[in-house]
Amino acid sequence: AVPKPPTNLAMTNVDCGKVSAEHTPIVRSLTALFTACEGAAGANPAKKKEVEDSSKRLAGLLWKLNMADVSASVCAKLLQLCAALDAGDVAGAVNMQVALTTSDWDEGSSWLTALKRLLKMRQTLG
Repeated sequence: AVPKPPTNLAMTNVDCGKVSAEHTPIVRSLTALFTACEGAAGANPAKKKEVEDSSKRLAGLLWKLNMADVSASVCAKLLQLCAALDAGDVAGAVNMQVALTTSDWDEGSSWLTALKRLLKMRQTLG
């Protein structure tokens, strides 16, 4: 049976120690995205709740990456998305998120909504 992620999973405690070197940029980039949005949410209760929910969902993706349980096609798109993010091209990252939603919803449904929310929040930060 495939192991299930811990119930208390969050961006602050997810184990990424076994993520392959090839996929480390995904972890780094999504963690930076999360941290930026968490800081921006600040004291706004609605935004804070959104960010906390996104923390669990995105940590689920990183947990799966750590277990090498993410398909090659999804990893390739995530690497493109993160490269765009790292270059400050949030619109390009959003385009990749839309592509993932279109082609890989079955695999990514648990974390794609969180990614979309965080990218939308990141766009408002300029």
